[in-house]
Amino acid sequence: MGVDKPFGCTLYPLSYNPKNKSFYFDTDCPLMDAYMHELKDANSDASLHLNTMHNSIKRLEKADPQFLQRNHEIDVGYFELKKIPALHSTTRQNKKKSPL
Repeated sequence: MGVDKPFGCTLYPLSYNPKNKSFYFDTDCPLMDAYMHELKDANSDASLHLNTMHNSIKRLEKADPQFLQRNHEIDVGYFELKKIPALHSTTRQNKKKSPL
């Protein structure tokens, strides 16, 4: 399928909850430990994936928020999910700029 695969497949093994704006990970995925460890490195494949998904999510929140809600509902019904802590500024929500 390459780059033309459905967004839900590209997002996997992550799931995004639009209500609390958090990412979750499918605990049955054998890559979970490595993915979580790699998130500590902003230049890792996992961080690149998470940041890419975050940018796609921001566009979908404006274009098709119902899709995000439906996709997460399906994920909750199918996967065992674990919340991913926001580790990088690009994944944090509502970050305030400090006045200079």
